[in-house]
Amino acid sequence: MKMGISQIKIMVTAGFFVVIFVSGYWLYREGQPFTERMITVHKLFSLGMIVYLVMAILGISKTAPLGQAELIACIVTGMLLLGAVITGGVLSAAKNLPPLAQALHKALPALSILSTAATLYLLYRRP
Repeated sequence: MKMGISQIKIMVTAGFFVVIFVSGYWLYREGQPFTERMITVHKLFSLGMIVYLVMAILGISKTAPLGQAELIACIVTGMLLLGAVITGGVLSAAKNLPPLAQALHKALPALSILSTAATLYLLYRRP
């Protein structure tokens, strides 16, 4: 019996990332002031993906404890996603976009995708 994450959960997570990146790119292209509709879509899908991932990981950890590598991957992914949310909040609230927040908000989502992919891979291959 496989206790890892299912292919459907991986596809749902990928779908979340696609919507988040498309809406983020749209926001970037439109510039400030950000349209309320698009920023709301971007933020809600980001929050929804984080909640979805947490629920999936908690469900998996109930059947068997996470291994050390899986736990570290989950923590790193969580920290990267949290950093992306924080820098995104700074960018949406600031009248003048801070260069450091802009640079971090460009890098953190890409790193989040890589980290999430590694985490999902570790959870998928669980025995």
